[in-house]
Amino acid sequence: MSRKARLFELMVKREKIELRRKSEALNTLLSDYDTMQNLDEKLVKMLRENHPKQGPQSVYALKSKAWYGREMARQQEFTSNRLEFLGQEIITNRNLLAQNKHKERIILDRALQERKTALIENEDRAEKSRPPRAHNGRS
Repeated sequence: MSRKARLFELMVKREKIELRRKSEALNTLLSDYDTMQNLDEKLVKMLRENHPKQGPQSVYALKSKAWYGREMARQQEFTSNRLEFLGQEIITNRNLLAQNKHKERIILDRALQERKTALIENEDRAEKSRPPRAHNGRS
C-alpha cells in the first residue's frame, strides 16, 4: 500500500471517530430536548391548574398561590428558552454531522482510488520485472 493510500485510510478512520463523537453529542442533545419538552408540558399543565379556589381564603394562601404561580411561570419561561436553544443546537449538529458524513465519503473514495492506483502500479512494475518470454518461432 502506498504512503498516500495509507494516509487516506488514516484520514477515514479519523473522520469515523469524529462522526461517532458528533453522533453521540447529537443523541445527548435529543435526549435533553425530550426531557426539557416533558418538563415544559408539565409546567404548562400546572400553570393552567393554578386557579384560586372559590370562597374566602387567607392572606397566606393567596400569597402562596401567587408565589407558586410566578415561580412556575419563571421555570416555564426558562424551559421554553432552553427548548429553543436546544432546537437550534440540534439543527446545527445535524448539519455538521451531514457535512462530516460527506467528507468521510469523499476521503473514502479517494482512499479507494489511491489503493487501485497503487495496485495498478505494482502490477506494472511486476510485469516489467518479469523476464521476456521466449518465442519458439512456431505458429
